[in-house]
Amino acid sequence: MRALNVYLKKEPVPLRSHFDNIAAKLGAWDMVGQSQKLSVEMIEELGTDLYLDRRYLDTESRDGRWMSLHIAYYTGMIDAVPHVPDRCLVAGGFNARTTPANLPMTLRRRGWVEGPPSASGLRYPTVTFPDAITKAPVTVHLPLGDIAIRTTEFSHDDMPDRRVFAGYFFVANGRYAVTPEQVKLLAFRKSERFAYYCKIQFLTIGDKDFTQEDFVAQAARLTEELLPDLMRCLPDWPELEKTAAASRSEDS
Repeated sequence: MRALNVYLKKEPVPLRSHFDNIAAKLGAWDMVGQSQKLSVEMIEELGTDLYLDRRYLDTESRDGRWMSLHIAYYTGMIDAVPHVPDRCLVAGGFNARTTPANLPMTLRRRGWVEGPPSASGLRYPTVTFPDAITKAPVTVHLPLGDIAIRTTEFSHDDMPDRRVFAGYFFVANGRYAVTPEQVKLLAFRKSERFAYYCKIQFLTIGDKDFTQEDFVAQAARLTEELLPDLMRCLPDWPELEKTAAASRSEDS
């Protein structure tokens, strides 16, 4: 298996920085209150204690639009099925009004440049931004691929006149994924020595005029501000690819 570069047991990769270090102000989005702490039982159900639960207010919206942000990180597992709103919100008493749809998100690529090549030959998008505290420049590599958000509309008997939207995507081994099945294909390939995936989930509640398109656009606006801080926390996948390639060279 070593000669064939097959890794059945994946090596874990730690976060470079905890999610608590993600800025409280992300562009026009301001954190409301404090980050939420889950109970021991909820953490056990989630399957990881590396998470972030926050609510951000869109200061550019006229109606006080907000978005709940949930991030969870998993690594070193042989296989896993992430917790996703498709199942969890229904279990919590919500009713799914639509089937999940994978919808593209359009991000403004401000300051993005081509970075180092990946193992597949594609180049990682790279961005440099000032540290929120020190103002020193920080360079991070962004995920490969096209980004989409798996979106579902829900209702609740206690809120008959409200529209509830939840959506999520993943970053898995330096690439975007939109379904748990895609996560497995990316993070648990036999040729990958390391494995991690991170779920990024959004939820908001609107009135009857708030549409699925509004939700996706709002999630995209928050995502483009969040990505640099998020990728500063996640493993630097180009460096891990170099490590894996050097190990293969030594084995051969």
